[in-house]
Amino acid sequence: MDAMNMNFFRGKDARTFFAPYYTRLKEEVTRLSDAEIVSCNFQEWADYLFNKYYVTPISLFETNIERTLSEIKVKKANPFRGYPDEKDYFEIDGVRITFKIPFDGNPELFDLKPGSYILTSFGTSSFVRPRGEDCGSFTLDFEYTKQELQEKGEAMPEYVQKQFDLDFENYKKMIGFVNAEVNSYNNSLNASALQLLEERKQRADSFSAISNALQIPLVASKNAPNTKPIQLKRIVRQPSVKPATPPAKIEPYISDSDYENINNIISMCGTTMEKTARTYYANTEEELRDHLLATLNTHYDAATGETFRKIGKTDIHIEFDNKAAFIGECKIWHGIKQFQSAVQQVINYSTWRDLKVSVIIFNKVNQSFQQILSAIKSWADMNAVSYVQPQANIWKCNYHRPDMNVDIQLTILAFDLYVDKSQFKDSRYNN
Repeated sequence: MDAMNMNFFRGKDARTFFAPYYTRLKEEVTRLSDAEIVSCNFQEWADYLFNKYYVTPISLFETNIERTLSEIKVKKANPFRGYPDEKDYFEIDGVRITFKIPFDGNPELFDLKPGSYILTSFGTSSFVRPRGEDCGSFTLDFEYTKQELQEKGEAMPEYVQKQFDLDFENYKKMIGFVNAEVNSYNNSLNASALQLLEERKQRADSFSAISNALQIPLVASKNAPNTKPIQLKRIVRQPSVKPATPPAKIEPYISDSDYENINNIISMCGTTMEKTARTYYANTEEELRDHLLATLNTHYDAATGETFRKIGKTDIHIEFDNKAAFIGECKIWHGIKQFQSAVQQVINYSTWRDLKVSVIIFNKVNQSFQQILSAIKSWADMNAVSYVQPQANIWKCNYHRPDMNVDIQLTILAFDLYVDKSQFKDSRYNN
């Protein structure tokens, strides 16, 4: 249920919060009949139970934060309150700046009280749960008098953004604490399911032993295979008829909104990697790609359990019926020639059906990341039909492929993982 003036992280502790999930998991295993438990594939059942009782952690989409501005009256205390005929406060002309933060994940987690926490209050004036394909959101409000903001002059935008960043950082830390509790629960799910299945099988084996001793057969499951002989029927030959024309096959593709969301997830993941560059600096291209794959596959589902797949050493594909509908290429920056080669490679992979591609660049050895951004921008100026640059490290290009006479959507994302190896001791980085 959507709520107004909701307070976060003040509800149940992790043990109490996850207890109902475990209870329902145990009840489902208990309901298995003896005939089902003795013949079922434990790992298949464990995978099924894991997916059913998995709790999706909270993901914030920081690149999609929206701001709105509204006029309000700000209450300021009257320094002469208490005197006869004096009010307790004055109402002064002001503004409210509202930051709307989109998120994905289980909305109930905002009510979980983690074991680690920050001693302050966390609230929102508007909370919207995710529904269908739409993300959820919550808002943070900041109120200022007009005079207060005008006194900041040209520094006004930086002042407002800094106030938000300081407050929002605490929200992100608390969400990190909550997700740590979620990951601990999720990581134990498979083992818990296997243990419950084994315990249920032991009870069935015990009952079966008693049944065999008494020569009383077990009751067969209604879902057990039918062992009754199949009645043979004569085939009635029908006159041949003209085959129907099959409908045109719909070729796979991804929507613009999904393509935008994929790149937003990559941007969010890459930004997180930048903040902890020492963790990822030693990773190879393939390892960095695998980290992106793991993050992307937590946001999209497929029958195979793996929407995003690796084809070769560094590419990322979405495949439908063995046909690619999205292609991404991960590369470590080794100069503009290698970058151009990576772009050409991903363009060559594309066909008329998958015209949405991305190139993800990681900087590990260049001290000046700004030089890399300038080089990419110069390439876009010379080679793209058109482009927009929503962030300093992201280019959304319209690229023309002349041999197919089609325009391809090419997104370039660059992330800085450079670290000064002389500042810390670690044999992984000093080779």
